[in-house]
Amino acid sequence: MPRKPCLLVPLAVAGTLVGFLYGRSQASDLWPDFSRLHTIWCMAVGWLAGLALTALVLLLVRSRSRPAQEPTRFVRAARLLAFALALSPVALWVTVLFPGGLLREAAPRGFLLGDRRPNIILISIDALRADHLGAYGSAAGLTPNLDAFAREATVYRSAAAASPWTLASFGALFTALPPSRSIIVREGDEDTVAYVWRTSLLRQAPLLSGALRTAGYRTAAELTNPFLSAERGWGRGFNAYRNEDGTNAEVLLTADTARADVVTEHARAWLALNRREPFFLWVHYLDPHAPYDSPDTPEELRRGYPSEWETGRTYWYETMVNAPQEEQARFEEYCRRMYAEEVRYADRWVGELLAELKRRGLYDDAVIAIISDHGEEMFEHGGFEHGHSMHEEVLHVPLLVKWPKGTPADPVVTQTVALDGLGPTLLELAWVPAGAGVSISALPRYDGQPGDGAYSEAPLYGPDQSALTTDDYKVIYHLPSEEKAGVFEVYDRRADPGEQHDLAGEGVAVEERERLRRMTEAAVAVRQQGGAEEAPRVELNDTARRRLKSLGYLSD
Repeated sequence: MPRKPCLLVPLAVAGTLVGFLYGRSQASDLWPDFSRLHTIWCMAVGWLAGLALTALVLLLVRSRSRPAQEPTRFVRAARLLAFALALSPVALWVTVLFPGGLLREAAPRGFLLGDRRPNIILISIDALRADHLGAYGSAAGLTPNLDAFAREATVYRSAAAASPWTLASFGALFTALPPSRSIIVREGDEDTVAYVWRTSLLRQAPLLSGALRTAGYRTAAELTNPFLSAERGWGRGFNAYRNEDGTNAEVLLTADTARADVVTEHARAWLALNRREPFFLWVHYLDPHAPYDSPDTPEELRRGYPSEWETGRTYWYETMVNAPQEEQARFEEYCRRMYAEEVRYADRWVGELLAELKRRGLYDDAVIAIISDHGEEMFEHGGFEHGHSMHEEVLHVPLLVKWPKGTPADPVVTQTVALDGLGPTLLELAWVPAGAGVSISALPRYDGQPGDGAYSEAPLYGPDQSALTTDDYKVIYHLPSEEKAGVFEVYDRRADPGEQHDLAGEGVAVEERERLRRMTEAAVAVRQQGGAEEAPRVELNDTARRRLKSLGYLSD
């Protein structure tokens, strides 16, 4: 056997080693599985480079040296073994032929022909009021990045969340079922509100993430909010699931939660390491959830108010609600200004994520939805934060959808839509049939198409309520209790968008009231029959319990 071809061995091995070192240099502790796949791909490419270099060297170096002596049997065997080792990555490259093959999993975007369905990116911003976006009429200039995105998307002017708090709202979105059919609350101790630590997704509820994964999508989530922890069922259906807060409900009471900059950087790391298309990526920002404490808040704004003031729910209900009216008004102004700074901060980092998608060539052909799970009360009806009312400031949410390039759609849709219609919409774009029992329609892409309105239920705490939002009316139903029969509130959405004048005594919206009553009674019946499934218990430490009690989530 000639001596020169033996160059194959050291150069193939060297190429593999260089590829391994390069792959490891780009690894991320945040996403170890994706780092491993990326390293494997770099090793395989390095091996090919080593083989190519061998061929090039043999062409350039044409030595006329004397033929080597006939090798011994041992030398021939050693050379054959070395050749076998050097060529062994051929078996790895064979996996490219199979859909679930190791190297095909690691192959970079565009390397292989095949699935042309759009990538799906869902960006959600906790507690973001629609009226703080320029796209929804704000002149404050808080959201330049979201407004720029809205100019390339369909803006749903009147989208309503299925619930005024996170877990129930996302439960409806990810299942296309109302909260009464998508979440479970296990009966708890007398000293705790069950929603806080005994609530989870129903195990049998089909999830958007699971349907997309089954259909061949790579699924990943980078989140921050303990109500979205894997222990509550949210990890189902994801290849990679990362919640920066885990089950630590304490972060909802402090500024210690992972900020928007952390979430964006970790999502960037996933985008850098992911090698598969199509993919579904969900990124959830907890900003601007209370307490409002943006790191970008100007110091002169902070110094303009008492240093002991806080922007949490408890501080209002236990301290400021009894303060003199003038002090209350100043505190309300303080909360609004601090909240606005949180919105500005979230917009900045969402803009960074959108820029990353463009830089990687992922923006144009993807469907990208930007939403909020619920809004935020700012004393319009005497309340603060969210979770306990069904008014417009809490249920009206931004909904912006940028369709894949070439998809026809109107820039604005004005009719009322349900936020949970987004799930069926994304499945439709991925060519995945909706699950059985789903009654929510996909979002309309054109303005003026008739709609069914939006049904909402399951407040976080306080009296049980439900709501029906249509183009003309908002109807709120306070369920019957031992003290009184069911009570309705009715608001004319066109003449009274702020919901300040209750028309319940004027005999309007009779059909809407009856429809809401029937829907609510059906939901109550489902909840009463749904206790068979045991919800996992999420343990809280003593510190978390004390803080949750101080905030009002837990009772004394």
